[in-house]
Order: sequence, then structure tokens, then C-alpha cells
Amino acid sequence: MKKALFTVVAFLASTYASSALTIEGGGGAWREKPTGWIEYTTNTSTAIGTLTTKTHVNLKEDLHVSDKTKASGWFKIEHGIPLLPDIRVQYTPMSFSGSGFVDGSFTFGDITVNETDYVESKFEANQIDVTLYYHMPFLRTISNDKVDLKAGINVKVIDGYAEVKDITQGRKESKSATIPVPMAHLSGKIRPIDLVGFEFSGNWIGYSGSQFYEAIAETKVYPIKHLFVGLGYRYQRLKIDNIEDLSTDIKIKGVFAEAGFEF
Repeated sequence: MKKALFTVVAFLASTYASSALTIEGGGGAWREKPTGWIEYTTNTSTAIGTLTTKTHVNLKEDLHVSDKTKASGWFKIEHGIPLLPDIRVQYTPMSFSGSGFVDGSFTFGDITVNETDYVESKFEANQIDVTLYYHMPFLRTISNDKVDLKAGINVKVIDGYAEVKDITQGRKESKSATIPVPMAHLSGKIRPIDLVGFEFSGNWIGYSGSQFYEAIAETKVYPIKHLFVGLGYRYQRLKIDNIEDLSTDIKIKGVFAEAGFEF
């Protein structure tokens, strides 16, 4: 996914270089705190028909998944080409692991983890977000660039993976899925003085029992022209209802800090 992100950014930079009005980028770290569960369906052919098995695993209680601090980065281009949307690309890695003794038995795919078994687990939900958006007409002009409001479409590609290794039994099971999710996007900022700005953004979609949404609030300080540092809070909920035999209800939240540039 990282290689795909770099390819997209290079293409965007070459496409808009001659007409770019604003180029921004940033990177930092997010303290990711996951909670929730994963469930997937396994269909096994037998002599009497198809046997359907559902797996339901709790991230904290069963997999002992721990909080992680992960780096992330983004790149944005706002141009002066009429009718074409501005664009923002972000990469957010999510990779968690855990280990411990199981308090109660559960089934994960083709293995049954027994009570008091020792397990090691991995859970990933790496994400690439590509956002196409428009500014509310004339708002920046009449506010002298102090207020901005944007709306558009965000496409989130989630590269998910879950693995359970039962050390006691010497068995392992895993499940992976890549899921593209188109979402409605709304964001804005208020910068009352040159030194400080406040920003927010949100993405949401709901359909067929699935629901994805995230919200970000951030305070930015501009100590030097063209440079900023920021501190904020990010919240995500990934509720999947049987997409590629995978169901989840996962919440990931926590504070983040970043630094970046704008020209």
C-alpha cells in the first residue's frame, strides 16, 4: 500500500505542478486504541451439504490486542482549475498485536482455542484515503481566508488482516480482506489569527447494515511561515456486515500530533 501511495502522490504532483495554488503535507503519530470484535463466516463442503461456521472474537478479551502509536502522513493539492476538485491523500497504518492466556474458549476459523490456551494475535487495518472536495463558494474571500468549509467524496481503502496463533496447540488461522469504501466528506477550518488555526473533518457512509465513520479535530500552531505543528483527536468506527464473509464492529480512537508545511 505504501508503494501505491507514493505513486499516487507523484502523479498528482506532476499533474498539478503548473497550476497549483496551495500544496500542503504533514506527518506525525497517532496513539491508536482499538476496541470491538471481528467475525467471519467459513463455508465447508461436506457429504451432506455446506457447513457454515461463524467466528466471533473480541480484540481485547480474546486477542489481547494492545494500544499502539503509529506514524501516518498526508499530502494535499488545491489548484486553480475550474470545476475540478481539489485532492488530499493520506496513509494510515494500523497494526496491532497481543499475547496472553485465554479466559474462555472461542472458535476462530478452523481452530478452536480452549480455555487457558496461550495465544498470539495480529490485527491490521491499514488505510489509504483519497479525498476529492470543493470549497464553499466565496467563503474564503468574504472571511479574508479566516474561514473555510469543504465538501466532497472520500474513498477509503482498508487492507485488513487478522491472525490467531494458538501456541498451546501449535495451530494458526488467519483472514484477510481488502475493502474499498466510498464516503461522504465534510471538513473546515477557522484561523482567526496567523499563529493559530482550528480544523475539523468527518467522513461517513452507511448501507446494508454496514457503517463507517470517522471524525478528526485539531489545533494547529504556525510558529514559522509555511510550517505548522498540530495536536488533535481522531475517532473511527468500522462496522462491516458480511462483506467478503467478514463482519466487524471496531472502534479506534486516540490523540495525535503532527508537523508539516504549506506553500
